[in-house]
Amino acid sequence: MPLLPTIEPVRINLTDEFLRWKPSGSINVRQVAHYLVSQYAISAGDVVIGHSMGGWVAIFVKELTGSTVIQIASWTNQKKILFPTHNLSLLRLLSLTGLTQSQFLTKLSVRQYPFNESRPLYQTLLFNSRQMDRRYLWFQIQTLFAKVPPLSAQPDLRIHARPDNIIAPPDEPYVMVPGDHFSLVFHPDLVAAPITALLSSQGPTTRQRPAD
Repeated sequence: MPLLPTIEPVRINLTDEFLRWKPSGSINVRQVAHYLVSQYAISAGDVVIGHSMGGWVAIFVKELTGSTVIQIASWTNQKKILFPTHNLSLLRLLSLTGLTQSQFLTKLSVRQYPFNESRPLYQTLLFNSRQMDRRYLWFQIQTLFAKVPPLSAQPDLRIHARPDNIIAPPDEPYVMVPGDHFSLVFHPDLVAAPITALLSSQGPTTRQRPAD
């Protein structure tokens, strides 16, 4: 954030939003985006910057509002999510029984993680996920994998590290940065540079909304 132009920032934490929203029944990413648009009065004058799942939600915010969207290590095609299964029934079983949060799978994932630079961060995130409310984990899984109609919008800027082993690089043009899925943490200046260039070319905007 300190590397970006001075704009009124609004941080959107999806963990907090799911707990506040408490949706009943099944959801998908479009419903999440609709909730956020309503909750934060997002409009075409806003810039939404999303990393990973945040970028996936952000592109649906753009579809609903016409806002400027910047995706970092994210996607517009769910097939880009590098996960062993996208089957919602199986994923629901794994999440609600706690198997995805088991100590065995967590340690196995850390051992197989290939990037030394971000391994401590990855390990911290995984171990923290073991404490997640299972309902939130299920909401998260639905946001990632539940089917939605094809997008009519595309992001204004894509930023991605080619070696990312969590989200495959987009087929569309993107700005390539070093590192991995967490390039915004370990190479913030190189991630911020194309964002600053885009925002400068667009002139003044209202609010900047980083989404996690």
